[in-house]
Amino acid sequence: MPPDMYRDVRKKLLAVMILVPVVPFLASLAIGYHSYRKSMEQAAVTIVERIAADHAVLITTFLDERIVDLELLLCSEGSGRLVHKQELEKILKMLKRSSQAFIDLGLINAEGDQVAYAGPYDLTGKNYSHEAWYMQAVKRKSYVSDVYLGYRRKPHFVVAATALQNGESWMLRATVDQDVFGNLVEGISLGRTGEAFIVNGDGKLQTTKRTGGQLLETVPEADLFKNAAPFKATMAGDSILTVVPLNRGKWRFIVRQNLDEVLQELDWTVMSIALVSLAGGGLIIFLAFTQSGGVVSMLRRKEEERLAMETHLMRAARLAELGEMSAGFAHEINNPLQIMTSEIALMEITAMEDGEDAPVEGQGKADLLDGLSQLKKQIERCSVITRSILKFGRHVDPETTSLNLAEFLPEICNMVSRKAYVSGIHLSCAVPGDIPPVKADAGQLQQVLLNLLNNALQAV
Repeated sequence: MPPDMYRDVRKKLLAVMILVPVVPFLASLAIGYHSYRKSMEQAAVTIVERIAADHAVLITTFLDERIVDLELLLCSEGSGRLVHKQELEKILKMLKRSSQAFIDLGLINAEGDQVAYAGPYDLTGKNYSHEAWYMQAVKRKSYVSDVYLGYRRKPHFVVAATALQNGESWMLRATVDQDVFGNLVEGISLGRTGEAFIVNGDGKLQTTKRTGGQLLETVPEADLFKNAAPFKATMAGDSILTVVPLNRGKWRFIVRQNLDEVLQELDWTVMSIALVSLAGGGLIIFLAFTQSGGVVSMLRRKEEERLAMETHLMRAARLAELGEMSAGFAHEINNPLQIMTSEIALMEITAMEDGEDAPVEGQGKADLLDGLSQLKKQIERCSVITRSILKFGRHVDPETTSLNLAEFLPEICNMVSRKAYVSGIHLSCAVPGDIPPVKADAGQLQQVLLNLLNNALQAV
């Protein structure tokens, strides 16, 4: 296999070993992150809704208590006592000892004139008949106004209670301390970014905002606050928002918290998971590189072993083919050797003839017979060689027979004696005549002895 192909194989292995674990892992992270985020958002929404509802009850109770205070004063003290400024100032001091909610008190007659006043401003004799809050208070008997400027030209709001005494309508009005009320509204426990404030139907602030905003400023989200479903937290931009109606629906109590703070724990969790994921990803990549290298090395080693085996098989096939060719050559050589043997036998018969017709006489006859004897020896030698080749190339199943080593060993030596002679090595074979026969397969024993002799020749 070419080196480029090994590189391609390793690249594919790396892709598989990295992508197979990483893709499901990333998918699990994405699903887990989405589910955990939704769970945290829902928990935050529930907390904001509960805090808003509980705090709205607290604010409503505070306002109701202020109205009850005024109604009790009207009923218990009566307008006859309240028209006196000294008495009204005593009552205000008494109220402030129990609660710092009131700044001043004023008694207003049916014509809207404030006939008595106790407080830091000069409001005695002021007429409120043209004020919207006054007309609503007369109509509803008890009333909490929006924040307005009034005669004092400062943002404030009042609570008022109306009662009939001696056939006349009297109204007791009190200004609520804006700081006390603002602290009550804003005093929620909702993290670092949580805030609470009140707006009226026109979107004007009735309390200040922690994030900036003064009384009577119109908030940009006025329409959102007006149309929001009451008591239901919603996602508004980057914050969680809950709107609760107050003051008979005239006000909107807003509780809001930044979503980033809610999800801060999620961010820490994501960072921790990211660090663990990076460490795991690095380990996966490291193992992918090391294991892929090992797999490619194993493939290369197996490929080399396969190539070596193919080479060995090709050599074995060539040797087998050479053995078959040698056997064919031996058969082909045997045929002319047999003819030569027959001709030599005929020549011997002719040379042995005596008399006048004898073709050869005297010394020539002796030399001819000697030459024929040598030819017979060489032909016999060739026959022995061809028989050995035929035995060596014969492919038969192992068969144990009794072998006479005195005859078997010289044949083996004769097969390699020529090779030894060419290499300048003298090879002799001396076998005792009384050596006992052995039981073995002739072909296997011949192969073993040939290997030993060849190794010995190569060593020499």
